[in-house]
Amino acid sequence: MKGFLLFLTCLVVSLFGFSQNNIEVYCAEVNEDGSTTIHYRTVEGNGFYGYIISAYDFSEEAYLQVGIENDIMQGSYTDNVRNANVEQINYLVTADFGEDRRPYGGIKTMFLSYEQVSDNEINLSWTSLGSSMPEGSQGQSYKLYRKQKKQSDQWQLIAVQDERQYTDIFPPVCSDTILYKVELENVNGCVSRSNQVQIEVGDNEIPQMPDLKSVSVDQQTQTLVLNWVPSSSEDVYGYVICSGNPCVALDTVWGADAYEYYCEDCSVEELNSLAVMAIDTCFNTSLRTDSHTNIVLSAYRETCSDKVRLQWNPYEDFPDGVERYDIYVGYDNAVPILFSTASAVGEQITIDPSHSSCSIYVRAVSNDGVISNSNKVTLFIETAEQVDFIEIRKVSVRQSNEEVDLEFYVDASLEVSKYVLKRSADNSSYRQVAYIPYTGDNTLTYVDHLPSSATGTMYSYILEAPDACGLLYTASEPAFIMQLSLEEIDMNTNRLTWTPYVSWENTVGSYEIYRQSEGDPEAVLIDATTQTSYTDYVGDLMSAADKTYYYVRAIEASAGIDGKKQTANSTHPYIKRETLFFVPNAFTPKAAENNIFKPVCHFVRTGTYQMRIYNRYGTLLFSTTDIEEGWDGRYKGEFCFPDVYVYFIEYVNSDGEKEVRKGTVAVVD
Repeated sequence: MKGFLLFLTCLVVSLFGFSQNNIEVYCAEVNEDGSTTIHYRTVEGNGFYGYIISAYDFSEEAYLQVGIENDIMQGSYTDNVRNANVEQINYLVTADFGEDRRPYGGIKTMFLSYEQVSDNEINLSWTSLGSSMPEGSQGQSYKLYRKQKKQSDQWQLIAVQDERQYTDIFPPVCSDTILYKVELENVNGCVSRSNQVQIEVGDNEIPQMPDLKSVSVDQQTQTLVLNWVPSSSEDVYGYVICSGNPCVALDTVWGADAYEYYCEDCSVEELNSLAVMAIDTCFNTSLRTDSHTNIVLSAYRETCSDKVRLQWNPYEDFPDGVERYDIYVGYDNAVPILFSTASAVGEQITIDPSHSSCSIYVRAVSNDGVISNSNKVTLFIETAEQVDFIEIRKVSVRQSNEEVDLEFYVDASLEVSKYVLKRSADNSSYRQVAYIPYTGDNTLTYVDHLPSSATGTMYSYILEAPDACGLLYTASEPAFIMQLSLEEIDMNTNRLTWTPYVSWENTVGSYEIYRQSEGDPEAVLIDATTQTSYTDYVGDLMSAADKTYYYVRAIEASAGIDGKKQTANSTHPYIKRETLFFVPNAFTPKAAENNIFKPVCHFVRTGTYQMRIYNRYGTLLFSTTDIEEGWDGRYKGEFCFPDVYVYFIEYVNSDGEKEVRKGTVAVVD
């Protein structure tokens, strides 16, 4: 064998020394199976033995015969020995005419290789047909073809160029087989073709996982909602929602920017453990997020109670933990508002039972501000039996102006624990002043001791009766005191005005005006009117007292709900007059006129008056504390002699000051 190789090598070398015509090798075509078809120009002449086809073997460092074509007219040969799919092959074609004539020609196959940069980027390069291009191939351009098996059976021309390298960037594909080949066609139409390279391409990289923030209940629709931060991967196609463990797919949300999902099939009154996965355009699935479980709230209220016990499961899925739970409460279909805050997963709250329904939900707030709402629980509040009527029938001020007599008429058919009396000094903010016990009687009374005089404050009252549960109270209409004001027009005239008594449904029939001077045993009715003002002339009622009291009594127009025609007294103000005092300097005891020594004294403090009469020797002749009593000039029943006598008079004036008056009076015959 080595002798044959040496002979063949020497033959080739010797041939290079002859001036015989060489064989023109036009092109080398690599077939899909790795075989190579060589096209060459045929020769003419006698003694033809055959076309010897040889390929260079680098291990032997020599050309080795791979075949022979005996037909002198056959201009092509297919080599099935060497595999051109794995390496470039250097061929030599020799026409054997014996020792005297051996023309030859050579060509190399084009070997195509590649580097895969990414799933959709391939760097391609290939070898040339030889150190010098075959006849007819000079100046021709390479044509690069691509074929994607799953898309088409046809080759697609992607480049025509002189360079022997090319970078192919194509649209991303999920999974496919990409084939490439290079062709070089000479001017005679003979095509040299490279081996085909076959590359498996596809997107096998899973997308980045989304960030599931919360599972929460939409309070308007009562639907469970997942909220997440979308995946950062560029080719995200959508998101798969799954439930349970193992996590079973529920639905798919399409769109790379999708960030929420309303789970219509999830019951908000049950625990749902949900997670999210991102999918890309090749349906590669990301890792699953940690599952989040919704908050389920339950509420319990006993009959006839305003206390509601709340219980809920903890929200354990916030990475930073729960800071607090906010409790929201709304009444009668109104939007719930923040009611209170809890740190544990249970709380007792007090609701307002005056409404027909109460809606409650709980919101978990994480330490970084993310929220999750529970389901909304609606409680329907039954209406307990209430009194049919409750009325304040009388508000009557006592003479002290610091006590008020109150009379009520209530529906006693409903047995209650107590009634609540409230008082206001401004007709807006009512404060509790007393509990009035239930007696079974419709009529109730109470005496209220005021914190300050009713003359300076317009007090009003309401009475409340609880319902059968003791939760809701039915209130009476407000009832006001009747406040009387006085004005001294002049020394003889006083002007009275008062607030109308408005607490009777039957209104007021009339007002009676009463007057009382200090020291009088009782007030005197002086007039009646239907108006709320009155002018009193007192010129002929010059009293020794310094204070004159008034009050007005309202009289109901007709019998009310209790069957009685009620009355109510106003406040009892007074007018204080300036003290008037005159002492005569002489009198005639034995005469028919001017026979009594009595000072003229008006408007002094009742009970403070005292008068004493002395002779010049200091003997007490007369003494009295009655302002209406005078001295008749006698001592022990006998008239005193005409002379000058001394008087001492003491009293407290209208300003509360003690005054002492002394002087002399002459007794004249």
